[in-house]
Parts: sequence; C-alpha cells; structure tokens
Amino acid sequence: MTERLLIIVGLFLIGMVITQVLTAPITSASAQSRRLLRRRIAEFTNQGLQPEQLSLLRHSYLQDLKPFERWLEGWPILAPLRRLIDQAGLELPAYRILALCVAGTLGGLLITPLFNQTEFVIIGVTVALGLGPWVWLQRKKTQRLLQFEEALPDALSMLGRTLRAGLPLSQALQTVSQEMHGPVGKEFGIVFTELNYGGDLRSAFLGMLERMPSLAVMAMSVAIMIQRETGGNLAQSVDQLEGMMRERFRFQRHMRTLTASNRTSAWIVGSIPVLLAVVLELISPGHTSTIFTDPTGLKIFYFILGLQAVGLLWIRKLIRLDF
Repeated sequence: MTERLLIIVGLFLIGMVITQVLTAPITSASAQSRRLLRRRIAEFTNQGLQPEQLSLLRHSYLQDLKPFERWLEGWPILAPLRRLIDQAGLELPAYRILALCVAGTLGGLLITPLFNQTEFVIIGVTVALGLGPWVWLQRKKTQRLLQFEEALPDALSMLGRTLRAGLPLSQALQTVSQEMHGPVGKEFGIVFTELNYGGDLRSAFLGMLERMPSLAVMAMSVAIMIQRETGGNLAQSVDQLEGMMRERFRFQRHMRTLTASNRTSAWIVGSIPVLLAVVLELISPGHTSTIFTDPTGLKIFYFILGLQAVGLLWIRKLIRLDF
C-alpha cells in the first residue's frame, strides 16, 4: 500500500512539473504583469497620498463612534483592514470585522469539539469561521471593482460631453456623480466632495485609485492629472480613454467566450470524483462509508482531498487570463 501510494505521488509530481514546463511561458508572463501592476499602483499612490489622510465622505461614520471606538479604529495594525473595507464600499469599523474573525476562530475551537469531530474537521471549521468575514470583504471588493469598470466607459462619455459643454472639471464630476448610479457615481461623488472642500486634485484621484486599484482607473487618473498640469484638450483625452476602455472590455468578453469551454471542462473534471462517490453510494449503500469510519480510510480521504484541491487550483491557474 505504501509503495503504491509513493508511485501515485511520484507520478502526480512528475505530471505537475511537466505541466509547469509547458505552460511557464504563458503563466509566468501574466503573473509578472500582475505583480508589476500592483507595484506601480502602490508607488503611484504613495507619491501623493499619505496613510493618515482621511476622506471626508469615506470616514464619515467615524463621527457616530464613541471615543473608545475611535481609539480602536485608529490602531495602525488595522490599516490594511480599513483599506479593504474602503475598497469594498462599506462603512463599517475595522475593529468590528476583526472582532468577528476572532469570535469565529474561538467559536470553532470551542464548539466544534463538542460534536466529537476529528481534528481535520475542527481545523477546517475554525479556519472557515475565522476567515469568513475577510473572504466576504474580498468578494464585495471584487464585485464592486467589476461594477465600477463596467460602468466607467459610460461615465467617461458623460464626463466628456459635460466638458465639451463648457463646464469646469469639478462641475463635470458632480454631474457624473448625480447621473450615474452604483460605485461609479459614489466614487466620482467622493472626488467632487474632496475638491469642493478645498482638496487637491492629485490627492482626490489618488484616493480613488487606492479604493479602485485597476489599470483603467490609473490610466484615467494619470491622463486627467497630466492634462491639468500641462494643459490641453481634456474632453478629447477623456474621449480617447473611453474608446480605449470600450475596446478593452470588448476584448475581455471575446476572450471569456473563447475560454468558456475550458472553464466548463474544469468544472466537469473537478466534480467527477464527487459524483462518482455519490453514484457508488447509491448503487451499493455502504460502499464508500467505510472510508469515513476506518482510520486508514480517513487518511486516504484527506490525501485525496488535498490532491483534488491542488488540481482545481492548478486548472484555475491555467485557464485564468489577465487583461
């Protein structure tokens, strides 16, 4: 049994190495471009935006907090969590999210053993409950960023028309914030509010880039700031940005259509072991229950579950495209 298991592990590792060698020219370039984009956004935002600088609108909820809660909210260790909450578009104190994570972790450690579960189940439930709020914030951030990027070309079109009508940039931003809905209207409204209260244009757009870390927002911010500093036709620049972003989104939709079959194949390959186990249990009741009652069967099940997770992550990496 041990020799057979070693052979299976060896074949899996050999196949993984061969796959890495064959796909390295594709996957390494995308990973490098993602790291380069994140580094450029971080360098760009750190040039003009101080960590302690607060947005008048984003942190308005601080006025409703008690002095002790404000003191907790000001902890430097909560800065990444506060940034994640801002990117998710929520007005929640960061210390409450941290308290939910700690409560979930303690609840998993104290309550799960009362049901006589194995160590693997206890660890899994504890990790799931502890990371649940963080995963929820990450999902909200991703959804909000997608909504923003999808509506950004329409916002730029409205911004360009307003500028060609003769209105200044601040009034054009206000018009976009009033006419557009969702994350786009809110973000342009934040920029207008900061400018209306005497803020700097560079800091306002850097704040938007910090909340919306994407290539489209960085291109828009850089174009507007360069035009304001050097002069030129801002309406024409906005129109060019709009056309470029529409072509980019059109290319993204085309590539998603081309890779739809690969994503479907990944779902089918990932679900085959689970479906096979269910079918075997329906055909022959008790056929798979031995795995969960025998100690050796549990070890094999955990090992197979780990290989399944690695395989699904590997397939996801192969079919994931960055634009």
